[in-house]
Amino acid sequence: MPWLIDGSNVLGALRADLKAVEPKRELARVAASFARLRKTKVTCYFDGPEPPSFARHLGAATIVFSGTRSADELIVERVRSGASGYVVTSDRELGARVGGRRVKVIDAAQFVRELQELERDPDASPAEDWNAYFSDPKNRQKF
Repeated sequence: MPWLIDGSNVLGALRADLKAVEPKRELARVAASFARLRKTKVTCYFDGPEPPSFARHLGAATIVFSGTRSADELIVERVRSGASGYVVTSDRELGARVGGRRVKVIDAAQFVRELQELERDPDASPAEDWNAYFSDPKNRQKF
């Protein structure tokens, strides 16, 4: 079942663990790894405009920036259009708006614990993550 992730909420829950210079890119990488290991699809939503050279697709993970709208609006729209699966958020309002439909709301802290367990998994291959990362042309910079 697909996962819809409220990226800002997960970043807030990861703040202590995420030491990356660019936390959104790191979350995108981790989401792609999660999707690969769980054999599922993930869409991670962030508020605001898309930064330059930010990949939209990393394997089975899709990264969406909301532009002038809120990421919450895009997630609600996706669920209303018939999406089923999981919504990862700690936002009670968003959880109430999508709850009771064909989705299960997962708290961001619980999702972070799942990510941490996956990172300890010996089957987690960083090489596959890098292959997924560089499969999107936006991640290939010319020198």
